[in-house]
Amino acid sequence: MTDRTTGPRPHGAAVSQLPARLYAARLRARSRWRRLAVTLTVFAALVALGVYGLLWHTSVFGVSTVKVAGAHAVPAGQILAAAAVREGSPLEGVDTGAAVRRVEAIPAVASATVSLHWPHTVVVSVVERVPAALLPVAPPGAGYQVVDAGGVVFAAVAAPTPGLPVISVTGGASVRTPAVAGALAALRALPPALESRVTGISAADPFALVLKLSGKASVDWGDGTDPAGKAADLAALVKLYPKASGYDVSAPNAPALSP
Repeated sequence: MTDRTTGPRPHGAAVSQLPARLYAARLRARSRWRRLAVTLTVFAALVALGVYGLLWHTSVFGVSTVKVAGAHAVPAGQILAAAAVREGSPLEGVDTGAAVRRVEAIPAVASATVSLHWPHTVVVSVVERVPAALLPVAPPGAGYQVVDAGGVVFAAVAAPTPGLPVISVTGGASVRTPAVAGALAALRALPPALESRVTGISAADPFALVLKLSGKASVDWGDGTDPAGKAADLAALVKLYPKASGYDVSAPNAPALSP
C-alpha cells in the first residue's frame, strides 16, 4: 500500500476567483435594478404629471353638459345660474361643495347634490321644499308667505292657494312663533285624509289653536303638545261622528264633540 501524503501547496499557486466574481455579479445586478427603479419612478412621475395636466389644465375632459334633476317648481335656469358651473372648464376642477352651497341658497331648495359623470357631464340634483301652509302678510290683503312643514318661508303668493291652509295668528312674535309651530305640528301629525280637509288654523294665543275643516266643522286643538295623540283622537271622532259640527281634542285622553 502506497502512502500518499499531501504536502504543502506549492509556492505561487492561484487562489480561486469564484467568490469575487459572484460578489461583482451581485453588485452589477443591484446596480441594474437601481437604474431600472429610477427609470420607472421617473416614468411614473411623468405619466402622473401628464394626467394631472390633462385633467386640470385642458378641455379634453372639460364640462360640456350640465343637467338639473329633481326640479319642478324651481326653474332649471335658476338652478344652473346658482350652480355656476362653467362649460369648458376641466371636469375634475369643478368645486362641487361650493356649487351645492350656492344652489341650497335658493329659498325653495331644501337640499342639493352635485355629481361628476365622466367624461363631460355635471348633474345638479335638488330636493324642493314642499308647501305646507300660508301665513298672511301684514297689512291685510298684502299677500301670503308660503312655508314648508318646518316653518321655513320660501315663497310668496298674492292670493290663497287651493289645498294650502291659512294659519292666522292674532298677536305679536311671542304668540306668532309658538302658535305657527304648533299649527304646523298638527298638520304633520294628521293622517292625509284629515290633513287635506284642513282649510285654516287660527289662534289668539299658543294654547288655543282652532282647526277649520271643510264642511264647516271646527276642531279645538289646544296647544302644540302631543300632536300625535290629538290626531289619533280626532281621527277616531271623525270616523264615529262624521257629521259633527265641532270636535275637541285639547284635553289629553278626553276628546269631546259638538253635535
